[in-house]
Amino acid sequence: MFGYRYIKSKPTDHVILYSGGRIRRQGLGFAGFVFMPFATAAAVPTDARDEIFAVEAMTADYQTITIQGLISYRIKDAVVASKQQDFSFNLYTGKHNAEPMKQIVERLRAIAQTACRDALVRSTLDAALNKSDELSQIIMRGIGDDKRLAADGIAVDRVLVLALKPTPEIKKALEANLREQLLRQADAAMFERRRAVTVDEHDLKLREEANKRELAERELANEQALEAERRKTAEAKADTKKAEATADAEASRIRLKPWTEIEPSQLYAMAFKDWANRDTSLTSVSLGADAMERLASQLSGAKAG
Repeated sequence: MFGYRYIKSKPTDHVILYSGGRIRRQGLGFAGFVFMPFATAAAVPTDARDEIFAVEAMTADYQTITIQGLISYRIKDAVVASKQQDFSFNLYTGKHNAEPMKQIVERLRAIAQTACRDALVRSTLDAALNKSDELSQIIMRGIGDDKRLAADGIAVDRVLVLALKPTPEIKKALEANLREQLLRQADAAMFERRRAVTVDEHDLKLREEANKRELAERELANEQALEAERRKTAEAKADTKKAEATADAEASRIRLKPWTEIEPSQLYAMAFKDWANRDTSLTSVSLGADAMERLASQLSGAKAG
């Protein structure tokens, strides 16, 4: 109506209204009426953005490597950025007349590629493939050293290197080499495992033999100890029997000693007297030749006396 139009921007867009070449109004999330015939406007996005990048670099051994990463950036000074980039937009359609954010991304990608080339030109392919964290720091330092970015109101919050990839042919060669190494390691591990099993079995057999030998030695020692105890017991029994026999012999000798002091004739007489005093009748006496001879000798000696 009458050349005025109501405009409403995003909360993260810093809108700057110009009239007659001078800034008339500005602010985040602008909303209001604008006199269209004489007004121009610029919308500067101030939200943080993540941009995926992929750059190539060559290593010291002349191998091409692709670096894939992420850059988080934002516009920290919208007024300064609007003076360096074309952020103007069509008040009727709300679309930018140019692609300022794309230009900023291209600048950041170029800085990242330069930093990667400078870092990898002194590294071999094997070393470069393990430099993700180091490359992130190098790119971040390269962006921080670029004074023009800060002068243009652009700030980079972080840089992440997500992947380092060689060419497909080199990748296949590396995978084949790695696969061969893994197979060798697997074979070595299997051999070591079998060797360990063999050693364990050998040690187990040695322990079993040692246990058997120790058990046999213990059984032999027990048998020897038992035999020694039996020997001691037998010796003690023999000593006891010997002592008993000696005692019996001594007792018999003591009992018979008085009989050795009596004359044989008296012994005969006492024997006959004992027979005579028995209750049973004596019907016959059998005397051998020796006994008769001795008796005759005794009787003849008595008569002669």
